[in-house]
Amino acid sequence: MPYDNVHSSKMTDLALQWGKAKISVSAFVHSVVLNHHDAEDVIQATVSYIAHHYDDYDPSTPFEAWAIAVARYRIMEQRHQNQRKPLLLGEEAMDALSKAMVGEANGVDDRLEALEHCIGKLSDRHREVLDMRYTDQCSRQAIADSLNIKPQSVSVLLRKVRQALAECVSRRIGGVSS
Repeated sequence: MPYDNVHSSKMTDLALQWGKAKISVSAFVHSVVLNHHDAEDVIQATVSYIAHHYDDYDPSTPFEAWAIAVARYRIMEQRHQNQRKPLLLGEEAMDALSKAMVGEANGVDDRLEALEHCIGKLSDRHREVLDMRYTDQCSRQAIADSLNIKPQSVSVLLRKVRQALAECVSRRIGGVSS
């Protein structure tokens, strides 16, 4: 039973880590591999490798950097297996791009943290409208019907909430307490 708890905990940690890194890794792979299907194969190989070797991951290094490095090796492996298919970038450019992706991801984390803080400061009604639109994927009409307002009012409300969030995030990232 203790093994199951440890194993489950590691899998949960891996899932959370991958959830945060997936966009950057995918963007990196798709920026280097020309063919969409080949890029998806590289991403799958990357996920598979990470899942099988997660115990080798050193938590003192950023997971995203490790995942991008794994993807880079999977790309090189694919390049050697199928030399007829060209890559957009050579090895040096790929190295530079992977370093830039990791740096950009750190900024994304800061913006996400600021966004979470700013969403927490919204009124219940504004959070409800955001949840309906972006979590539940409701149409303007469905939101309007639910709130008993006009669809145009939903558009205006969403625009005001997005603008308030953008300003709050900018202040928060800029170091001004909001």
